[in-house]
Amino acid sequence: MWSSLFIVTLFLAYAGTQYLILNQWTMKQEQQTIQKSVDEIKLYFQDKSISDMPSTKSFLTKLNQKNQMIRILDHHGIPILTVTEDFEEKWVTPVTVKEEKIERKWHVEDHFLLARSPLKSGDFTGTLEIAINLENFEKLNKLMISVMAIGGLIGVVLCFLGGIILARQFVKPITALSETIDKIKHHGLTERVVFAENGDELSRLSQMFNEMMDRLELSFHQQKQFVEDASHELRTPIAIIEGHLAMLNRWGKNDPVVLDESLNASLQELNRLKTFSQELLALTRAEGLSASNHPEMEPAQPYEIVNQIVGDFQMLYPNFEFELQLQPLKSICLLLPADHWKQIVMIILDNAVKYSTDKKIIELEASQMENNRVQLRIRDYGIGIPSEEIGHVFDRFYRVDKARTRLAGGSGLGLAIAKRLIETYEGQIEMASTENEGSVVTLTMPYIRRKL
Repeated sequence: MWSSLFIVTLFLAYAGTQYLILNQWTMKQEQQTIQKSVDEIKLYFQDKSISDMPSTKSFLTKLNQKNQMIRILDHHGIPILTVTEDFEEKWVTPVTVKEEKIERKWHVEDHFLLARSPLKSGDFTGTLEIAINLENFEKLNKLMISVMAIGGLIGVVLCFLGGIILARQFVKPITALSETIDKIKHHGLTERVVFAENGDELSRLSQMFNEMMDRLELSFHQQKQFVEDASHELRTPIAIIEGHLAMLNRWGKNDPVVLDESLNASLQELNRLKTFSQELLALTRAEGLSASNHPEMEPAQPYEIVNQIVGDFQMLYPNFEFELQLQPLKSICLLLPADHWKQIVMIILDNAVKYSTDKKIIELEASQMENNRVQLRIRDYGIGIPSEEIGHVFDRFYRVDKARTRLAGGSGLGLAIAKRLIETYEGQIEMASTENEGSVVTLTMPYIRRKL
């Protein structure tokens, strides 16, 4: 409504301006025409005497145009010579003037242009009057107004029809989006907007909506999978503890051997529950983490931290061999808190140890790159990961093999936590793996030089 009113107002302003300009230009042309006639007559009479006046009528007749009058007055204002064609002489009252002037006059409804000029020739002194009826000028004005009015009306109608067509085209994708949202409300997250990829804002909006729904559906399925996995993880230790307690309640509490075995088994399952709850808490904290939470953090010293972690693992797993090439880490600091760097490396090493087989060798190799970034590669020679699963190992709720992860003592959340932590500090984590041959995890982080 407002846009249509604005367009109409804009058109009226344009048409009015155009009319005024054309009107002024046309009137100026009429004034130049009458001025030219005045100059010609004055030049002609320059060397004429009063006795020559009757003989000049033929010249004035030739010069005179349709709807025009030429009249010469003596010094008393009495007409002595008049030439007219379709112009009423009585419309103009004879008046002598001392200086030249051109003015617009009205007689009832007739509009005319009147020029008066002093006329001197030899022994004659008088006044020249030229009047032109502006009937053609008025007709032209009316024609311009009619053309503008008709053109404006046609333009408004076309704008209205075009606006309806364009509005329908604009509203069509919005309607499709609205219908899709309604379908999603009734039929679930599988519905998508059908749109034409023409590159406009509405098609981009539809594309972004579909992408958002893809991510939402994926997140929903991942959370559903996680709930199933978490339920299974919780159900198993609870069932084991419940079974042992029921056995002890019935008869086992009087048998020291059975009592000891049941208590040990229950404690092991409680530790599994504790570990699982801690990993859930760590994932929640990592999801809500941002680098701005640590504006004055102390940069991590990767060389010392990695060596400390490897030392701890060597004590826990004496049958493993750790091969280190960490020299590039000595002179740098990483732009993240030390505890987060330690947590990331421990998650990767813990997975490397858990899923190693006969060849119990873990390799850690560091290298500096361009743009002040450093890489740490951790290689194991374990069971590896199938190629079709490699793209999902860092998903928050994704697990490659539920049974294998449970037997190894993990919950499937470690890599998701590591990925969230390292990306918070503008780092990257990647994995390459071959089934039954092992895996390589590459950590890339920005660094600064240590102060000497």
